[in-house]
Amino acid sequence: MSLPKRLRTLARKSGLNTLPAQIRTGVERGLEQRVKLAITGLSRSGKTVFISTLARHLLQSDQGQSLPFFAASAEGRIIGARDLSQQSERPFPLQTTLAGLQASPPHWPASTEQLSEIRLALRYRRAPGLSRALGEYSTLYVDLIDYPGEWLLDLPLLQLSFEQWCQQQQALFAAEPRAQVAAEWLARQHAIDWLAPASDEQQARLSEAFRALLQQLRKSPHSLSLLQPGRLLMPGDLKDSPLLNLFPIIVPLPENMDQAATDSLYRRLQQAYEAYRDQVIRPFYEDHFRHFDRQIVLVDCLKTLNQGEACFNDMQQALNTLLHSFHYGRNGLLRRLFRPRINRVLFAATKADHVTANQHHNLDRFLQLMVESAQREIRFEQVDTRCLALASLRATTAAEARMDGQHLSCLHGHRKDNGEEIALFPGEVPVELPRAEDWNSDRFRFVDFAPRPLPAGPLRPEHHIRLDQAVEYLLGDLFR
Repeated sequence: MSLPKRLRTLARKSGLNTLPAQIRTGVERGLEQRVKLAITGLSRSGKTVFISTLARHLLQSDQGQSLPFFAASAEGRIIGARDLSQQSERPFPLQTTLAGLQASPPHWPASTEQLSEIRLALRYRRAPGLSRALGEYSTLYVDLIDYPGEWLLDLPLLQLSFEQWCQQQQALFAAEPRAQVAAEWLARQHAIDWLAPASDEQQARLSEAFRALLQQLRKSPHSLSLLQPGRLLMPGDLKDSPLLNLFPIIVPLPENMDQAATDSLYRRLQQAYEAYRDQVIRPFYEDHFRHFDRQIVLVDCLKTLNQGEACFNDMQQALNTLLHSFHYGRNGLLRRLFRPRINRVLFAATKADHVTANQHHNLDRFLQLMVESAQREIRFEQVDTRCLALASLRATTAAEARMDGQHLSCLHGHRKDNGEEIALFPGEVPVELPRAEDWNSDRFRFVDFAPRPLPAGPLRPEHHIRLDQAVEYLLGDLFR
């Protein structure tokens, strides 16, 4: 007897289909699923907009209108959705974020400063076939976590000693643009006697100076990503905490460090690093990241192309460094009981609406090149991965221009910086990593667009690009 027939026979013999409704509902609830989705992205990668619009679409998925490639919705099998976020200790400000996107004129939400959570319940009818033997209806609970992207890059510090972290930072600050921007900071460090007694005030003053340096490196024209400690840039509820009186030593250390006074700046920083790692990073990781089941990694490829080679190399290194902090591997029952692991990863190039439709494949390809090393390692662990260009909220519409007798695909929208209405050909996304001459030729000038108003009523497919494909890849198999 085949396996499907055996399960149907088992269900019939067990009387599941003939149990009283109340008991049958209890059995079905025992089969409900919960999935924690890690929405991962560096600062300004679009996490907050993605979470907001994803939640909005899922809450309307029982209408079967806006996500045509999300099979459970398109087939009419989702019968209801509910927002349970208020049960969370830190609910995500969904209504506030959506109000900003629905305003006139609409505006992008502010950068995330705290950790928050959306919890959704999706009630659905199982697909015909084998799964119906377990009951006709079930509920999938989806947890979406938002947090500052700056905090992510602290996770690798869990595996580094203070000395190892300083060595990594020394290598980073030896290269441009860090070396030039940090020249005064480096001179200041050379003048420090690391072995002599130091005060709390000196440590705090130097930490504040390093924080200002990181802020400068984060802004244009540098737009660097690999900036640690992340809480110096986005402290959250640790603002003014002594736990943030921390910075790396990025000059060669004296050989007689064993003679350092117990209250020397070296010993103080060493202790501050260990306290930061154990009291800030480790709880954040253990409370959230190690429990994730699936992951989407949002990457702003167009920003790296606009900002140049140093920005591209830094973001690529940051992504590869970050992804080593996650547990990957098959998410079977035994592993879920003892060590949850991510078993499906989607790499998503954001702002697909900032290029024309014929460039979406190129954007897929370029993202694949950026994360090739990390993706290869993840696949070695038998984890499903995919690269996809998307826009969770479409900010442009397609337009067409005529030049030299030929039709040219263009975009129509409003510039983010000044609100000017424009129609333009945004340029082509390369399908190979740029060469040195490409970076120096001012070849890439992708425009940032302001959002189009998000309707208060039902959403439609034209309000996003490929968001439904992302949902199907990340969650679709759980509705069968």
